Amino acid sequence: MELSVLKRMLIGGAKKILDNKQQLNEMNVFPIPDGDTGTNMDKTMGGVLTVLSEIGDRDLRPSDFDELYTGALMSSQGNSGVILSQWLKGFLKAFKDFDELNAGSLYAAFLAGTESAYNSVAEPVEGTFLTVCREAQENAEDNLDEDTTTEQFMRDVVEGASESLKHTPELLPVLKQYDVLDSGAMGFVCLVTGMLEALDESFNIDLSEFESVAKAGAAAMGEGLAEFGYCTELILKIDDDKVASFNEPLVRSDMRDFGNSLVLVQEGKQVKVHIHTVKPEAVMTYYHRYGEFIKIKIENMTIQHHESFASGKKDVAIVAVADSEEFASLFKNYGVNEIAKGGQSNNVSVQTLTEACKAASAKNIIILPNNKNIIMTAEKVREVYQDSKISIVPTKSMAEGYLAITLAGTNGSASEIEANMNAALKGVHTGLIAKSDKTGVYNGVDVKAGDFIGVLDDDIITCASSDLKECLASFIPTVPSVASCRSVQIFADTEEDKALSDSMKSDIKAICPNAEISSCVGGQNIYNYVVAFL
Repeated sequence: MELSVLKRMLIGGAKKILDNKQQLNEMNVFPIPDGDTGTNMDKTMGGVLTVLSEIGDRDLRPSDFDELYTGALMSSQGNSGVILSQWLKGFLKAFKDFDELNAGSLYAAFLAGTESAYNSVAEPVEGTFLTVCREAQENAEDNLDEDTTTEQFMRDVVEGASESLKHTPELLPVLKQYDVLDSGAMGFVCLVTGMLEALDESFNIDLSEFESVAKAGAAAMGEGLAEFGYCTELILKIDDDKVASFNEPLVRSDMRDFGNSLVLVQEGKQVKVHIHTVKPEAVMTYYHRYGEFIKIKIENMTIQHHESFASGKKDVAIVAVADSEEFASLFKNYGVNEIAKGGQSNNVSVQTLTEACKAASAKNIIILPNNKNIIMTAEKVREVYQDSKISIVPTKSMAEGYLAITLAGTNGSASEIEANMNAALKGVHTGLIAKSDKTGVYNGVDVKAGDFIGVLDDDIITCASSDLKECLASFIPTVPSVASCRSVQIFADTEEDKALSDSMKSDIKAICPNAEISSCVGGQNIYNYVVAFL
């Protein structure tokens, strides 16, 4: 077959992942609706589709395989997306040595993909994407001979992947414990199944069907970011007769047309706005109809950017991932230089985090991923962005990021700040309180759909209750060494949840007599509470 058939196979794989995105998201170990594997893998393939749409109908060239990989990498987000991009790295670049698509070239590509995926993970875990891609390739290899056709090879790949997927719980105890399959492994099965189906000449290769996915890939790859624009900060007092008409979700939606890096916080009649825009006057006109400005601050980032390169970059900058306007505002207030918007169920892409590092414009940059699924993304940014020396403090939650900043500070050399942050995080435990969307037994705890559950260190369910206050009260004593905690920091999703936790401070103090207990609104959505214990 002509090598151009590979374009059809990639489109088929992307389509299958898109069709199963929601199912992949729901294949979650914990009964909390925060799964994002489908979204992450879909975004990664979106980067591939963006490049394919640019290639169009012409034949593939050797340089295209590098571009296709770059599209996948820069669009990738979360562990599942990054690992998929690294599999694609090996798979795609292998074709630079071949002129046609056949069983032999596919074997070389699948072998290279497997090796690349394994090499991308410091400590490979079996029972995951890695196992399934390897055993799929091995099954096809075992059946390969000089008469094997392209279709037969792909059928052997799909057969091997599907059979491997069934056995993943035997290799990964947590899957067996909760009676689930690995979502990343299932995503690989979807990918290769779609690739096989696309070999049928009747397969529709019209990219317009996937326009939204390709656009998402283009956005993640940072197209159209030639201008830095103006950093615009406003504090607005809403007129009494306009309070009812100020719809915060609608305003936030409208702001997408004005720029990016939006932080919007409403406190009663007062609104704080931060946005990067090329039209600050339009932003001011938009808000002025609601009331009077208390403060206006506009800085030309384009000039600042050029001046920073002319006069030399600053020595150290902190880049943090934030999953809400509230956390973004907290981080900024404590000295973080740049925010990359994202978090649980909304992982940032390699491109988005790279752009934040570029905007920070410093010789040394410290990244706070603030989510275990973004640490690998940060590591890829360190590989691709060479204009600064990048260090990563492996914060696994917004709460850990907050403690790293507030306890260690942002003053000193890069090595001092990094060391202080890592030291500050020793002994930290993080608790999550959220509503379950499934019924089952988890870690010996009976959970009903709709119950509130407490999750310790993103790993162990320790309690469940139909009452939020009771769940929080039951969870706190399960934290290791909680009686000797020095600090309990509670981040509530809403003001209502904050008021509830505030009413429990005396009860918490009785359990943690030496701790300073504080609370604020984090706006983290999925979780009613994120609690940091130190």
